[in-house]
Amino acid sequence: MSNGALSMDEIMDLLNGVDMAAKGAAQNSSAASDASGKAGSGTSGGTSVLSLNEIDTLLKAVNAGKATDGNDTFDYSERPNKFSKNHLREISIIHEKFALMAIKSLSDQIHSKVDLRVAAVDQIFLDEFNRCIPVPSVLAVVNMEPLKGNAIIEIDPSMTSAIINKIGGGNGEQHKQWYELTGIQKKIIEGIFDCLLATLQEAWSEVIDISPKLIKIEPDPKFIRGYPPTEWVLLIVMEAKVLDAESMINICIPYPVIEPILEKLSC
Repeated sequence: MSNGALSMDEIMDLLNGVDMAAKGAAQNSSAASDASGKAGSGTSGGTSVLSLNEIDTLLKAVNAGKATDGNDTFDYSERPNKFSKNHLREISIIHEKFALMAIKSLSDQIHSKVDLRVAAVDQIFLDEFNRCIPVPSVLAVVNMEPLKGNAIIEIDPSMTSAIINKIGGGNGEQHKQWYELTGIQKKIIEGIFDCLLATLQEAWSEVIDISPKLIKIEPDPKFIRGYPPTEWVLLIVMEAKVLDAESMINICIPYPVIEPILEKLSC
């Protein structure tokens, strides 16, 4: 060991010995012999058994999530990233601009006050995004031409129900239970997404001229195909308040869609 870290061989030896340690503790027929060779391993019935100190060392190594092999260090708690900090910062700036413009355009369309701001920009796996989405929800599949592939914009049903109610002549009441959209209601929500996409196009214009187009609206992410669950995605989380409905608007852009223009986001 070096600096309190375990080599890969040592961790494998310790892991292999955990089960035998439990069995050895239950055997009263013989006591563990003194350590020889490797750091403090005992024997019971000819089988290598971990000492309490070794088990404690293993738990500390696992909790730290780190092991060393020679001069190389690998942190098991970390995952390789597709997007740099510069990428995330530039994406945040673009969508802060988007939020400011969307406030005005949505307020004009709904005839009510709208608040929208960027809460977080992160990179996660597509499966992580899908598992965080309430079902049913309102998921817009958006083509990002000339970029290849689709993005996803998700609006919580409580917010869309308030919008539908307000545009339909109500006071913006939210439905406690979500239901399948009627033809007219779907047209209203499509209009909301068209408004958002026009604003998104303008916000991205300094980086690339995109023509985002609504392909379809789905209630469940499992109906949206095209990328494996382990695909990296860029997630822009936006806090939104429309009338009395407070929720999130999530923009999910898979890595293959945005990868061709990453150099433009590294300035």
